[in-house]
Amino acid sequence: MPIAPNRWPKLMHVEFDDKENTWHLFIDFERGSTFACPICGAACTAHDTETKKWRHLDFWDWKTYMHARVPRTDCHACKKITQVPVPWARVKSHFTLQFDAWAMRLMAEMPVNAAARELREHDTRMWRIFHHYVDKAMAELDLTRVKRIAIDETSSRRGHRYITLFVDADTMIVLFATEGKGMDTLGRFKERLAANRRERGAD
Repeated sequence: MPIAPNRWPKLMHVEFDDKENTWHLFIDFERGSTFACPICGAACTAHDTETKKWRHLDFWDWKTYMHARVPRTDCHACKKITQVPVPWARVKSHFTLQFDAWAMRLMAEMPVNAAARELREHDTRMWRIFHHYVDKAMAELDLTRVKRIAIDETSSRRGHRYITLFVDADTMIVLFATEGKGMDTLGRFKERLAANRRERGAD
């Protein structure tokens, strides 16, 4: 049973911190709300909750944060206590999905460090967002139909650090990227191709 519509999230109140120049949105679920067990999907009530915070899109020039009690279900069907995923953020993320999308758009147009300065976040957090979505996209690629590849070796730091890209020569889609150059990178790409074939039962 899915989360009941119009019962969670519910905006309870909004606060403005004039010292930090930040907005804080406090949301909650209604008493008696039911949630789908993340494991088996059975309808459950909240067993307990944990308060969490996420960075959201800025409101004008001010940072905005969402706060919510996140419930755990004690499922009578599968006998597991599991935290319910929220619809506005990835599991274990400190950012909302809308913030992720904003960050990825910026990182597509500028270096990650520059995007981090623009967003007023540490660059390591931006790299985590970047790697999550890039790794997900790479994992979804079907390499079993690739016929021709192009290889490009480029220096990321004035000749001192190389990155090798493997590209589908027909679609111009990046298939694999790895640090270094030479035969070692070919071996890594071969392993990536083999793993992709196994995942899709092409062996």
